Amino acid sequence: MRFSKRFSSIKYRTVFFILSLFLLPFPVFSQTDSNDEPRTDNQFRGEVEVAVPIYNKLYLTVGGDLRLARVDENRFVRGEVGVLYKQKIGKFFFVVPRYRYRAEQLFNGASATENRLSVDGIVNFKIRKFEITDNNLFEFRFQRSGNSQRYRNRLKVSHPVKIGKTKIDLFVSDEVYYKWEERAWTRNRFKVGFGRDLGERGGYEFIICAKITAFRVRETYTFSALNLNLKRKDYLKG
Repeated sequence: MRFSKRFSSIKYRTVFFILSLFLLPFPVFSQTDSNDEPRTDNQFRGEVEVAVPIYNKLYLTVGGDLRLARVDENRFVRGEVGVLYKQKIGKFFFVVPRYRYRAEQLFNGASATENRLSVDGIVNFKIRKFEITDNNLFEFRFQRSGNSQRYRNRLKVSHPVKIGKTKIDLFVSDEVYYKWEERAWTRNRFKVGFGRDLGERGGYEFIICAKITAFRVRETYTFSALNLNLKRKDYLKG
């Protein structure tokens, strides 16, 4: 009995310590090298996406993204609208083809638009209480500055933790990018964070991320994302 209480106390103190790290303020900094390498920059990102079913597994999506930082190219507001289709194949595999139109306005006055086509193959399964998710995303981006294609792979491991009556998932993930025109792995993003499943209504995530290029940390940022799934009848009433 004493061991059980002691273990529970250690467990909650550990969780509190981890969550406290998420709430620490991150200083914004920048650096300029003699060879004009990219500057590092800490950021805060906030994102909201709403998905409304159109027919069966076809969804209309509307989203917004706000980014705050010191480097101009990382300070902008972005809106997007699109459609996605989510199909489960077998017990562990999902396929999600998607189209998005994105409009971006930087704080310095510059603007950009993009048409993005993507196909995501998602493998998801559990080993005891650990949930393993592997995303394989192929993106085709059409922009005024030039078109590009890339492959992204994100491996994520999460584990549920209960704090009081609230259940959250602690997770760690690593995502790598392959850019076709450069024929190289150009980016790596390591993330830790926690999320909460809202059931059919969607979910919420709070993330701390380090973006790594050429084995050097170029950017770190905190990121909060809210995904809402609304029922079609909520929009068709009356």
